[in-house]
Amino acid sequence: ALPALGLAAEGGVVVVDELGKMELASRAFRKAVATLFETGTNVVATVHVFRHPLTDTLKERRDVEVLRIAPSNRDSLPDELARRLGAE
Repeated sequence: ALPALGLAAEGGVVVVDELGKMELASRAFRKAVATLFETGTNVVATVHVFRHPLTDTLKERRDVEVLRIAPSNRDSLPDELARRLGAE
């Protein structure tokens, strides 16, 4: 995943599945994700619900919108994300 995260282009979209316990155990991965959020690239990521310093910080950013995935919205969410990112 690290090489792919480093290729993110401004104005593009990066999908990260997922920011969870195993992924966050890697210092290099955490650094790459933090850097990614500073590039201006649109990021769509699934994030565990548990507390972690990195994900807590990302969720609190003013330029981040947290959407909860639930049975009621999981089927319509891909279309909603595409619309928001201008990829219809």
